[in-house]
Amino acid sequence: MRIYLLPGIACDHRLFDRVNLRGLDVVKLDWPHFRERCGLVDIAKDLSLSVDATEAHVLVGVSMGGMVALELALITKPERVVLISTWTGPGEWPWFVRWSARVQAEVLINSLTMRLAFPARRLLGARDETTDRFLMAMALKAGPTQIRRATHAILRWKGSRWTGSMVRIHGDKDALMPLALVHADHVVPDGTHAMIYCQPEAVSAALRTALTT
Repeated sequence: MRIYLLPGIACDHRLFDRVNLRGLDVVKLDWPHFRERCGLVDIAKDLSLSVDATEAHVLVGVSMGGMVALELALITKPERVVLISTWTGPGEWPWFVRWSARVQAEVLINSLTMRLAFPARRLLGARDETTDRFLMAMALKAGPTQIRRATHAILRWKGSRWTGSMVRIHGDKDALMPLALVHADHVVPDGTHAMIYCQPEAVSAALRTALTT
């Protein structure tokens, strides 16, 4: 069974470089170009062109990738959706995300604010300087326009309509998406929002369990 991996916002396929899924048929996806004022449904439709829906498959999404995976699942009908560090809808948002949606805070995203937003990046969790530079490099490659449009899509999302098989992996130290607000099938101890890259061994183990049980 093929496994499609969807990265988070401001990331690309390199987010999964440390994940150990040896022996499995894995495809790491990159984001298409986001059109102005697009929604997650639109992004899922564009991304569906990269998924062979005629074969049995699983969708695995991290953060925004999980939200898109839930919309993509309605199109490609996977055997299962695995969510890592993500929401299933606005009902799981913390207060500061609700506030951001209300004031349309995404309009503030530009090249300057991306570089100045160091305190906000702390929401991803503690990490070494090399990892921090790597994550920032991916964000700069994506660019402020792509990130602004993706953020707009997330903050206008009504939530998941997927009713099929779903497994959720979440860290108990996720400051952006607090565990207290979400349901998790597998909890990663000390797992931060960036645990897919910072704690790959624990996430890989949980992901293998989610894919095989």
